[in-house]
Amino acid sequence: MESGTLARIRAIITGTNVAPPLPLLFIPGAANISLAWAIFFVALAVVYTRDAGTESDEQVEQRPFEKDSVAEREPELAMAAPRAEAEREPKGGDDVALPAVKNVAEAKALLDKGNELYTMGHYEQAVAHFDEAIRLHPRLAGAWAAKGLACSALGRDQEAIRCYDESLRINPRDAAVWDDKGNSLFALGRLEGALNCFNEALIVNPRDERAWYNMGICLANLGRPEEALARCNKATDLDPSFAAAWQAKALVLERLSRTRDAIAAYKQFISLASESDAASAEKVRQHVSELEAAMQRGV
Repeated sequence: MESGTLARIRAIITGTNVAPPLPLLFIPGAANISLAWAIFFVALAVVYTRDAGTESDEQVEQRPFEKDSVAEREPELAMAAPRAEAEREPKGGDDVALPAVKNVAEAKALLDKGNELYTMGHYEQAVAHFDEAIRLHPRLAGAWAAKGLACSALGRDQEAIRCYDESLRINPRDAAVWDDKGNSLFALGRLEGALNCFNEALIVNPRDERAWYNMGICLANLGRPEEALARCNKATDLDPSFAAAWQAKALVLERLSRTRDAIAAYKQFISLASESDAASAEKVRQHVSELEAAMQRGV
């Protein structure tokens, strides 16, 4: 049987008429309809495949959260001392799913050098070393905390707070960093925020005498001397050699008009003051003499 094309050629040569070939389906526009249905089913298959892949991806992303129970994320109320710098690295949690960090030893060496420069008072150079350590190891919580201290020493407390926040995001159970953040907030006059930080430090470590002392200072400046005295008492109970806490306690007692008790606390501060506090101790000694003279005069 000749194809339609050959039949048309023969018709042209012979001059005869040949009927056009019949369509495959005797439905108007059948070819267009078939094409439309084919496109529809292809698109449906693509959408189904994409949804199945997305659902699979979502299940993979949820697995780490299934491993983290609520109890594991709750802070412990253990009466532990603040951890050493080397122990401040995050353990478990989100850090487990992240790839291993290269050049960890180099980053920690830069942190150590930065700490040395900070101790010497070279704060700008210390910040540069901490920045380099962070560049090599962005999850090195100690480097963020150390940079915060250096920025605070430079009077850049707002920047210091951002550094402390980053350190606490990595390791929220470092009482010392909560204390340091509270000090920067206090320097900026944000006393309620500072108070919250000192409270967080005490949740981590209830025996943190520095946090009790800082809280007492904060409450005294908020005009709450009775509460301040209770915190200062807690600080001196935990560490009887804490000279600054005795001085703060004496100031609060004096505000409460408990002059005799204030004099006793001032004298305790004088006896504990270090050589670096010699000038302050001398001023306190003069103030004590004035208070004792006033008491003798009945003033």
